Amino acid sequence: MLAKTGLVVISNPTQLSRILRSAQKQVKNMLYVQLMSKQLQPFASPQHPWPSFSQAIKSIYSQAASDCGNLDVRVLLSSLKDNLAKIKTHAAIDLVIFDCEYNKNDIDQFLKQWVENINKDFNVVTLKSELASEYIFSAEDHKVYNHTVLGGTFDHMHLAHKILLSEAALRSQKKMTVGVTEENMLENKILWELIDPVAVRMKAVQSFLSDISPELELNIVPITDPMGPTKSDPSMGLLVVSAETLKGGDMVNEIRRQNGLPSVDILSVELIDEPSPRPNEETKISSSTGRLRLLGSLLKPVNSKLPRKPYIIGLTGGIASGKSGVAKYLGELGAQVINCDLVAHQVYLPGTECHRQVVTEFGQSIISENGEIDRTKLGPIVFGSKEKLDKLNAIVWPAIAQNVAEQIRVSTADVIVIEAAVLLAAQWQHMCHEVWATICRRDEAIKRIQERNKLTEQQAEQRINAQPSSKYYAGQAHVVFCSMWDVQYTQGQVAKAWELLQQRIRDAAAISHESKY
Repeated sequence: MLAKTGLVVISNPTQLSRILRSAQKQVKNMLYVQLMSKQLQPFASPQHPWPSFSQAIKSIYSQAASDCGNLDVRVLLSSLKDNLAKIKTHAAIDLVIFDCEYNKNDIDQFLKQWVENINKDFNVVTLKSELASEYIFSAEDHKVYNHTVLGGTFDHMHLAHKILLSEAALRSQKKMTVGVTEENMLENKILWELIDPVAVRMKAVQSFLSDISPELELNIVPITDPMGPTKSDPSMGLLVVSAETLKGGDMVNEIRRQNGLPSVDILSVELIDEPSPRPNEETKISSSTGRLRLLGSLLKPVNSKLPRKPYIIGLTGGIASGKSGVAKYLGELGAQVINCDLVAHQVYLPGTECHRQVVTEFGQSIISENGEIDRTKLGPIVFGSKEKLDKLNAIVWPAIAQNVAEQIRVSTADVIVIEAAVLLAAQWQHMCHEVWATICRRDEAIKRIQERNKLTEQQAEQRINAQPSSKYYAGQAHVVFCSMWDVQYTQGQVAKAWELLQQRIRDAAAISHESKY
């Protein structure tokens, strides 16, 4: 069985790939990495200034991207900065891996002297030694500071974030400030709807830093403007930025000079390459790539108590967000699709109770020559008034729900998709095991509405404004799709979601079967 948390003790980073590949096979969640000499003693000394470990740390994270990308890798800094510091980790260690062979007495002494949080039933693995030259730690600039600072979104903490945070922590003697961008600054980012709340991102930064360098005084703050606390704190000595945001560092110093504060030194850090970039992804490891990879995957647990068959998916999203395309492809994959727009047409037909109530409420002017309700006449009436829209919904939604429930009752399909823009507003999610949602950038949705419905920009905006935001849809969904790119890319998201859904259904069936015996 895989260990939940591992500690890798590395004496020679030239063996990184071999070591991390071994850890990947033995550890499930968290992998701590500790640099130690071959004598199992800290490297910290006057001959090894703290920043001299910078390149080795970056190499570890860069290699981890290729060899163990599914693990939460954290390179510990305390014993590199202070040779008296113990290895203190939040997660208890289940497995210790050494990168070369040691005798039992040396291992026991090391664990007793240096490792503080270790499970009673931990295991030890020693890898067979391979000849390699001694690793030389170096850095062009060995300067350290009382107070370092950096800022960013820090969404879904990834390896590039860890490098930036580690560079700042490695050069800080006392205090470190991290500004975490609040939601008001994020709407221009790719798939901003999938960015975690600021409190969640701040907690992730706090967790990482207090693990790798617990001796530091940490100041994790939300920021509502690009300058954050750098514009007013005179104690800051070093600002860490990525190479892509170096100009932002120059702006910080300009503002500080205007405010009568001393300039900060700026450390520009090159980000690491994405090992296997896919279509539409960046070549460097980034949060936007991480969010792209969330599309089609399960974002939160499924807790439905409905019968497992048929398995019901509620597909929703804003107008012109791509619901119909996703529904069509799900139908091709084997799902029965119930289009609530078509159901609405049926319940509107002359002779139905719904038709009678709508005409009574909104008048004969909405009737076409064939006696049916003309949506092009009804639409402008209800979309311009929330009160009138609510009255219409109170008539139509129950009729649609009744029709859908009957279709589900007589269906023989394994998976049914209820396609409905109003799924959440009508509370139909309670009919579903999962909610899947499509999202689209606002300006693109407006353009699509204009072209498809032959509306003015103002009319299209009116329709967009009458519905919840894409952020809302994403927040309510178990699975999210985005149709901003080509059709093949959207289909790839749907195929991924379908495959993962089939696995969830199989797993649930297996658990149910086992529980009977």
